Amino acid sequence: MSPIGRTFIVLNLVLAGAFTYFAGDLLKNQNNWKEKYESAQASHQEEVDTLNNRIKTVEDERDNNNSAKIAFENQLAAARNTISSLQDDKKRNEETIASQRTDLKQLATAQESLQSDNRSAMTMAKEAYDASIAAIQAKDEAINAKDAAVAENRQLRNDIAGLNSTIEAKDAAIADLNRDNSEKDLLLAAAYSNGFVNGMAAPELAGTVTNAAGSLLTVSVADNPGNVDIQDIINKLPFRFAIYGDDGYKGDAVATKYEESANAVFCKVVIKKENATIRQGDRAKTNP
Repeated sequence: MSPIGRTFIVLNLVLAGAFTYFAGDLLKNQNNWKEKYESAQASHQEEVDTLNNRIKTVEDERDNNNSAKIAFENQLAAARNTISSLQDDKKRNEETIASQRTDLKQLATAQESLQSDNRSAMTMAKEAYDASIAAIQAKDEAINAKDAAVAENRQLRNDIAGLNSTIEAKDAAIADLNRDNSEKDLLLAAAYSNGFVNGMAAPELAGTVTNAAGSLLTVSVADNPGNVDIQDIINKLPFRFAIYGDDGYKGDAVATKYEESANAVFCKVVIKKENATIRQGDRAKTNP
C-alpha cells in the first residue's frame, strides 16, 4: 500500500474516532436536554395549574363581589326609597301637628273662656249658698239663744236655791270644823307641853339607805302603805327617818327633798349614835 493510502486509512480512523466521540457526546447531551425539557414542562404545567386555580378563585371572588355589589345597590335603592317615604311621612306629620296645634290653641282659648264663666257661676252660687246658710244659722242662733236664756234663767233659780242650801250646810260644817280645831289645838298644846316636836308627825314610810356621805344620805322608799304625797308632806312638816343597821339603832335623819323619778328621799342626819356609821344598805323607817 502506498503511503498516501495509509495516510487516508489513518485519517479515516481518526475521523471515525472523532465522529464516534462527538456522536456519543451529542447523544448524551440530547438525553440531558430532554430531561430538562420534561422537568421544565412539568414545572411550567404546575405553575399554569396554580395560576388557573388563582384565576378561578379571583373570578369566584369577582362574581361574589359583583353579587354583593348588586345586593348592596338593591339595599341602597330600598333605603333611599324608605328615606324618601319617611321624609314624606315626616312632612305630612309636621303639617298635621301644625294643624293640631292651631286647633289646640283654639280649644284652649274656648276652655279658658268656659272656665272663666264657670268660675263666675260658681262664685255666685257659693255666695248665694253662704248667704242662705248664714241666714239659717242666724235664725238657729236666735232660737238657741232664746232657749238658752230660758234654760239659764231656770238653772239660775235652781242654782240659787242649791247654793242657799249649800251655804247653810257649809256654815254648819264650818262650825263643826271650828269646834274640831279648838279641840285639836287643846290636844296639840297638851302634846307640846309633854315634849312633842313636829318631826314626830310623819307618814308611815320604810326603805333602805342607798347612799351615805357625811351628814347626808339618800333613802330609797320601799314601803308607802298610805300612798302619801311625800314632797307635799316635806313642804308642810319635814319628818324623820330612824336609821337601823345589823347592830341596831344608828341615828335620825330629817327628810329635805323627794325625788319622784327615783322614789328616793334626800335626808340630813340630825341625831347620830356615838361611834355609829351609817352605811349603804341600812334600814330606814319613819315610825319605828
